[in-house]
Amino acid sequence: MSARTVEPSAEALSASQRLRGIATRAATASAHHLTAAFRSPMLVQRKGSAHDLVTEHDVASEAIIRDAILREEPDSTVLGEEGGAVGDGRVVWHVDPIDGTVNFAHGIAFWCVSVAAAVDGEVVAGVVLDPVGGHEFAADLGGAWLDGAALTPRASRTETAAAVVSSFPGAVDLASHGEAALEATEALVHGFATTRAMGSGALGLAHVAAGWADATFDLHTHPWDVAAGSLLVRRSGGRYVGFVDGRPDEDPCSLHLAPAYYATGPGADYPTLDAVVRRLSAIGAAAGG
Repeated sequence: MSARTVEPSAEALSASQRLRGIATRAATASAHHLTAAFRSPMLVQRKGSAHDLVTEHDVASEAIIRDAILREEPDSTVLGEEGGAVGDGRVVWHVDPIDGTVNFAHGIAFWCVSVAAAVDGEVVAGVVLDPVGGHEFAADLGGAWLDGAALTPRASRTETAAAVVSSFPGAVDLASHGEAALEATEALVHGFATTRAMGSGALGLAHVAAGWADATFDLHTHPWDVAAGSLLVRRSGGRYVGFVDGRPDEDPCSLHLAPAYYATGPGADYPTLDAVVRRLSAIGAAAGG
């Protein structure tokens, strides 16, 4: 589906700006807790495998964010990675209390807090907060900003000059796609200037929005991972394409719900990336992955 380019009404813009403020304050409250806890002893558990971890601070961070949101916007439904849905209000919040938990648990400084608000299905405000780097990426229907300055990213025009950040190939990709994942890795390594597995989808999207990376992608994602980052990319002039069963989706009301995606900076055209994500999305669907 093609992306819509209808400009928001003054009322919608004002509402999105207010929600961005709420998201920022909630994420900041969480960040105070997380920066104090980072690289200290912590309780770590496995959610499903050795590659899927949750710490006591994921749970604490989500509670801080949820309480802050509901205090300022009672007409909310908060969808958190750890606690599921709380509330039944009109504004739906997608919350990842620590995106990059494995990095956080191992003391690797590439993780973030991601908070986004959706109204009538469309993400209208979002914040990706990088406490260690000291950066606040924020977006609403009026634009996208890094530490208060408007984002004006540039992307390499060709794949051979571009940098791709992702978490691919992870154990889940190898399990669901097998040899096809290895073939895709080879295509990406040969096609792009550099590929890097970073471990945080939300922060990867923020880096694309800032122009610090040219592209990013994932095959196994959730709305709380990408809702804020997808808005950052789109409002900074880039492109975010969701994929369901190999079919692209650029509808603002559904693209963040797609299990696979890629995102690029403004004006980028990367046919290898498009082909890889499109093919692997279709293969995963056929295999039930």
